[in-house]
Amino acid sequence: MSTYAKKSIAQVDFYNYYKESSIRKNREYVDYKTYSNILKEANLLIRDSILYKAEKVQLPYRLGNLYVQKYENNYDLENIAKWKINWKETNKAGHRVFFESKYGYKWKWDKKKACFKGKKLYTFKACRKASRLVSDAINNKHLDFYQ
Repeated sequence: MSTYAKKSIAQVDFYNYYKESSIRKNREYVDYKTYSNILKEANLLIRDSILYKAEKVQLPYRLGNLYVQKYENNYDLENIAKWKINWKETNKAGHRVFFESKYGYKWKWDKKKACFKGKKLYTFKACRKASRLVSDAINNKHLDFYQ
């Protein structure tokens, strides 16, 4: 049994820190709703610059880079369990149909040049909408991402 309690940090915790810090420094601060809207807009700008301009975003405070990575799919017969199933076509055909695309795409947080302790313990998982928008960006905007 561990000796410490595991606690998730949420947006409210960041706001409370911001508010306390502003009060200590005798600065004005915005209400929570405005703070939340600012964060949402900033995240949308970052997401759109990565998806629709195929940019690599360098995170502040030497936290690494965030981008969409292109990788080559491995269609090895020994690893058929790892092939991606096209469920729409599978349901129509009545038997398993696999995706045939040569390349796959995934969100990548590159921590090689990041400078903070315990970086191996942290991961990045894009939200469902951002993951779904990768295919939209590839199909509709005709972009190609880093390999």
